[in-house]
Amino acid sequence: MDISPYAILGLDENAPVSDAEAAFSRMTVSLNELRNDDENSAFARKALEKLADAISQIKDAGGSAATGSGENEEDLDYTHPRLGQICVASGLISMDQLLEAVEEQISTGLPLGEVLQDKQFLSPIQLEGLLLGQEMIDIPSQCTDPDGRRLIALDIVTEDMVLIAQMEQKSLNQSIVALLERRGWVNERLTQALEMDRKE
Repeated sequence: MDISPYAILGLDENAPVSDAEAAFSRMTVSLNELRNDDENSAFARKALEKLADAISQIKDAGGSAATGSGENEEDLDYTHPRLGQICVASGLISMDQLLEAVEEQISTGLPLGEVLQDKQFLSPIQLEGLLLGQEMIDIPSQCTDPDGRRLIALDIVTEDMVLIAQMEQKSLNQSIVALLERRGWVNERLTQALEMDRKE
């Protein structure tokens, strides 16, 4: 996923270099405080690397760093959610259970639904209901939320996590960041350090 260095820093594309430097400085201080926090250490290190790369690109380009693709929602393709996404979004399985099932699916070649049933993560009735519901839901084929795109670019969450949160957003009317926090995929200390929009 292409995302501009300005977006990685949480800024508009026309922000002056001084704003980029100030944002980088603030977030670096906050993230460095999290480097010794067991829960956030790995994420803080990844984010610091990505932020350093972003500010370097902005400075090298003299404030006119190449921008990533900024898709308009009307330009996006829509698709049905994948079975794993809808299983997690429905709350029937966890992301860890999905990853375990996908690993087995890859090694055995069995369909994901069959693996989920074999592992007793889903009953046949639950699977049937999810497959019926899957056909009635359309979601963007990629992440449309700026904060979600930023968290993906910072290697903090996966695109599947953000797409699941986007599905939930339709009914829960909360920010992507709040939904990702609610699921435990990111935490408040990290999103505050990154100056993310956490409005509920």
